[in-house]
Amino acid sequence: MKVKKNDKAYLQDFKIDIHSNKDILYQELALLFDKPKFLNLLSNLRKTYDIVKLLPLDNFIENIDDFYKKNYIEVKIDLSKYTKMPEIEESFHAFFLLLGGSPTNFLPEMLDAECNLICFEFNRPPHFVDAITQAICCGAVNDTYFKPTEAQSVNFEEMGAWPTLERVAIFVSPTSTYEEVKEEFRKAKDMMKTNKYLSYYQPRTDLTPNIRKYRHWYWERIKGKTYQAIADEWVDKHESENTTYLDVLKAVKTYEKLLTS
Repeated sequence: MKVKKNDKAYLQDFKIDIHSNKDILYQELALLFDKPKFLNLLSNLRKTYDIVKLLPLDNFIENIDDFYKKNYIEVKIDLSKYTKMPEIEESFHAFFLLLGGSPTNFLPEMLDAECNLICFEFNRPPHFVDAITQAICCGAVNDTYFKPTEAQSVNFEEMGAWPTLERVAIFVSPTSTYEEVKEEFRKAKDMMKTNKYLSYYQPRTDLTPNIRKYRHWYWERIKGKTYQAIADEWVDKHESENTTYLDVLKAVKTYEKLLTS
């Protein structure tokens, strides 16, 4: 029997190993990394970033950081391999402007930038960036850093924005489920309690009874009124309440204490 020639056989040399126990994540990763168009980019990408030997997938962050330290090289992105250049230049205008119109800079910034360009080229959201980096550098990916649904602290200053305090956000994707969002919400709440860089996220979440009344009395006291006068005025307007000067005094002291927390 004559065997039909397989003109895609060469792609086997670039096949990306995928490690994930979750079918939905496995599918998302496979449907990008098995695209012949993506696999055909790998030779160019690895040459651009001087990846002669693939990095181990285990301890990926440590391995990639070590690689960056040993390979702090200037690289230039080959834009000719992208088919969406007009859209890329429009969407990444600030990126090109920053580089003076020439996409040349150093690792790791340029690899991160290129992985974002790849997301744009293949119509994938930003949470694919780490997985694409793994595919390029390791020839394998896992779902450790592939988070379609994730609570994160966002530093807008690092994004080039005016200096602001970090905020906590929950990023979602079309595959996010309600249960996943609830789990990330719990993580976000924990981050605000335990992350020292988010220490300003410490509002009182336990509601003080009569908080509106306490605040009103506090400001009446600031005006110089006596506790008795404040109590008398309150009773005149709220005949159903038996308010004494001691009630007002305790409430004002309570509110002052809240202001110091």
